[in-house]
This record gives sequence, C-alpha cells and structure tokens, in this order.
Amino acid sequence: MEKSYLSVNKISKEFNGIKIINNLSFEVEKGDLVKISGKNGSGKSTLLKILAQLYFYDQGEIKLNGTNLKASNSKTIISYCSSDFIFYKDLNVKSNILFYFGIIGESNNKKLYEDNKKFLGINLFENKYPNELSNGQKKKINIFRSLIPTYNLYLLDEPELGLDLESLNELDNKLQTLLKNKKTIIFSTHNNDSLSIYSKYKKEVLL
Repeated sequence: MEKSYLSVNKISKEFNGIKIINNLSFEVEKGDLVKISGKNGSGKSTLLKILAQLYFYDQGEIKLNGTNLKASNSKTIISYCSSDFIFYKDLNVKSNILFYFGIIGESNNKKLYEDNKKFLGINLFENKYPNELSNGQKKKINIFRSLIPTYNLYLLDEPELGLDLESLNELDNKLQTLLKNKKTIIFSTHNNDSLSIYSKYKKEVLL
C-alpha cells in the first residue's frame, strides 16, 4: 500500500503546561487541499507552525514523504504563509523579497522577482520600507514570498485576511493553479466564502 505524502501520528504540543494539541492524527495525500478548522485558540496556527518546523511537537511522529519531519531537510520544499509580519526594517520591499529568495536558495532571485512582481501589485510599492506599509501591503509581501517560489507543500494561515477584492481574486487564481499542478495545500480560515478554492477541500482536520 502506498504511503501517505504527509502522515501525522498522535502528536501533542503544550505551552507552559497547557496542552494546545492533544493526540492528533491525520493523513494527507499528495495534491490534496486540506482545511484546518477550529475555534480561536484551538491550535490551528500552532499546527501549521509545527508542520513548517517553526515549533517542535512534544510527542508523536510526523512523516513527510516517508521521512521523519525532524530528521528531514523538508524546509526547502515547504512554504509557510504566516499571519505574522517579519521584515528587515532597513531594506525596502524589493530588497526584502530578494534577500528572502536568496535565503531559500533561489538561483536567480532577481529574475524570479521581475517575472512576478505584478502579482498582488507588489511593483506598485516595491520601493517603500516596512514602516511605510499598510497591514494589507505587508500581507501581500507574505503571500508573494510564500507562493512565488516553487514548493511541494504550501501551509497557509488565513492568507485572505486583510486583502482587497482584486487581491483576493489574484490569490484565488494562484492557488487554483498550484492545485492543478498537484501541489499540496493546507490552509486555515475563518471566512469560507472569501476564496472559491476553499470549497474544494478534500479533507478537514478539526481541532
């Protein structure tokens, strides 16, 4: 029997003695669209950060493509779009993105940027610095950095939050393309109607 692309087996995570995730198990096949659901504080963002290897889990096991997540070099194939904004304040938008592309190992980061800079209108504020940006613009940078490079697994924490209607349509189209290309997407949202792709999920993980 073929193994699942992502296998989460009885993982638990606690902070300061409070258990956030308890004995959670689920399987994801390659190319699946998976929704993470739950109330505020149920652990949705924590789970995504665990899968992105930003947090370690306390118990259980996670395997990606048959390899233990803790022992793999999977950061190079996993994209994580956070709800947090982390930028270098002394670099403008374009330089922040180029620097990030360099960190993740893009061989031609300038071409990648120039070929895609109209996505979400990044080119319209590429010379601004982080302290000059609105929250919506900061969110666009997070999405751009997460979706423009090529990954195998995309982890999205409420990516639609704070976007205008035009940007929502662009995001929706981009995610539809990724799904057609057999990329695996795991997302959380509190607004199921914000993107049409959200109605196409094959599996729901309830926390």
